Amino acid sequence: MGRRPATMRPRDPQGDGTGLRFETGEHGGDYPDNMPQAITVIDAQGRWAVYVPLRVGGEIVVPESPVHWG
Repeated sequence: MGRRPATMRPRDPQGDGTGLRFETGEHGGDYPDNMPQAITVIDAQGRWAVYVPLRVGGEIVVPESPVHWG
């Protein structure tokens, strides 16, 4: 599966999430917690995207805050 074109990605015209639906996938994973390993976002028109943890070399990576990019 590849990257979805911008026209197929979920939209939130109000910017407040009211038109979006979130579904969690399998829980658990690399750490002893109950965090979802995938989150599917679906908008009112049925466009969807699946978000998964960022991995580098098979390990989950927590990116720095954009405040530190610079």
